[in-house]
Amino acid sequence: MAVFVRILPAVALLAATATSLRAQGTPAPAAQPAPPVCEASSPGGSVGARANLSLQLATKDQAAMKTNPASAASAAKNLQTAVKTLEGPAKGEELNRDYMLGSVLAMWLNQPDVGYSPKRSAVGFTTNPDATIDLVSTIDSLFKIVEASKPGCSYYTAYWRGGQQGYLTMVNNAIAALNADKLDSATYFATLANKLYPGSPYGAMVLGNIANKKNNNDEAVKYWQAAATSAAADTVYRDVQRQVLGNIASVYMSTARDPKTPKAAQAEAAKKATEAYNQLLAVPGTSGSVASGARQNLQQALLITGDTSSVTKSYSDMLTNPTAYDYQALLTSAVAAVRANRNADAAKLFENVLVVNPYNRDALFNLAVTYLNIGQQEKVPPLVTRLVAVDPGNPENYLLAARAYVDIVKTRKGPAVAATNDTTMTWFNRSQKLPVEVTFSEFSPGEKQVEIAGTVLDRRDKAAQAEQGGTTSSGSAAARAAAAKKAAAAAASLPPKAVTLKFEALDKSGTVLGSQSVTTDPLQPGKSAPFRVKIDAANAVAYRYTLGD
Repeated sequence: MAVFVRILPAVALLAATATSLRAQGTPAPAAQPAPPVCEASSPGGSVGARANLSLQLATKDQAAMKTNPASAASAAKNLQTAVKTLEGPAKGEELNRDYMLGSVLAMWLNQPDVGYSPKRSAVGFTTNPDATIDLVSTIDSLFKIVEASKPGCSYYTAYWRGGQQGYLTMVNNAIAALNADKLDSATYFATLANKLYPGSPYGAMVLGNIANKKNNNDEAVKYWQAAATSAAADTVYRDVQRQVLGNIASVYMSTARDPKTPKAAQAEAAKKATEAYNQLLAVPGTSGSVASGARQNLQQALLITGDTSSVTKSYSDMLTNPTAYDYQALLTSAVAAVRANRNADAAKLFENVLVVNPYNRDALFNLAVTYLNIGQQEKVPPLVTRLVAVDPGNPENYLLAARAYVDIVKTRKGPAVAATNDTTMTWFNRSQKLPVEVTFSEFSPGEKQVEIAGTVLDRRDKAAQAEQGGTTSSGSAAARAAAAKKAAAAAASLPPKAVTLKFEALDKSGTVLGSQSVTTDPLQPGKSAPFRVKIDAANAVAYRYTLGD
């Protein structure tokens, strides 16, 4: 089962969509009440009106740059005109001037080949023309003046801060540099983005990932927490919010699991991890493997703190309402119940997994083990019959039934004793004489395809030994040793043999969604080989396989 502790330093580039380029951090107008009032956003006086006209013309020019690059020159002239218009004094209209100038300078970030620190004359200033201007810092300072005086204006400045192509390019440069391990460049662009638009989580997220790559987890957590706070303000950032909360929790869980961490520090780290995982699970829309992984690690963190009552609370609704959850959530909670020594709860949860996913091999196996632990041996053999129908290549499966009958025979009398002993040996021999052993390392179902991977072990040597009686406890030690030697000689003479596995991907009703076979390289007894198979099957929840020649 997946463990949700992997930090995700690689980030996907943002697309220039209507969502990403609208006033990020600002609610979509169609789904929200009327926007707040911001007098500063209204062009004031003749100066503001003239500057606004130039700004609108520049906006039109920039919209045409994709199909007509030459329009960039026209946009630059209009932006220079707007800056010159706004450069002078603005008695009584200072906030309008600051808002408008911040907007115009934000548009300069969309222009090609301007950079972030051009000469003042290049963007339209006539005073001190040869000095450079830090565009990002100037925009931030102008808008901070407006936002501090008129908080409602933050709704509108968000568009100029984060709703422009210039900001998107800045963030994508940071992400691309991060993914290429160019951490100095990533830090440069992410710091700019974070200053320009702190209402977006992207800059802080990238800075956190950079710190994590440098093994500075305290700094990473600080930035990720800032990113999580920003992301919580807008539904468009839900995935980012989940990622950074998961990263925060992962850092704390790594500390809590580290045997070198002092006990008190482990408990404190686990407590912080539980807080982060609870926040992650509370993000609207968190479901599937993300929710299951977070819940699994939340429960593990609670166990580290010794808070078994909260572990129980985390799965209490699943005991009576299993169909409200996916099988992964039920399965991870069942494992947590086992670790909390709540075997009765574990049995019920494993049973509930089988309610929503009757062919799940992990639930079938672990439920059989749990039944053995709580003295319900009579329930084990029917369960094992279901288990070997989907997973016939695991010797341990057959031993579960044999172990159950060892105890069941104690309740039998008369002829039933001999019959039960025979049944015990039948299951035991099926385990010992199995010619192969199949173990699994991956089951990855997707919307179109499922991928399964594992290892096949050739155990014809052990099967031969079982045929010779070398694995039983009966007979003298010398007889068993002779049988083992004879079996080893027989196994050594066996030629290499390939193993074929035929897989079927299943839905919850057992309907076959697709099938595929895989054949290993020829194997000598005692040798193993990996396998991987991909099946075209949409949204499979389980699989079964058969052993071929």
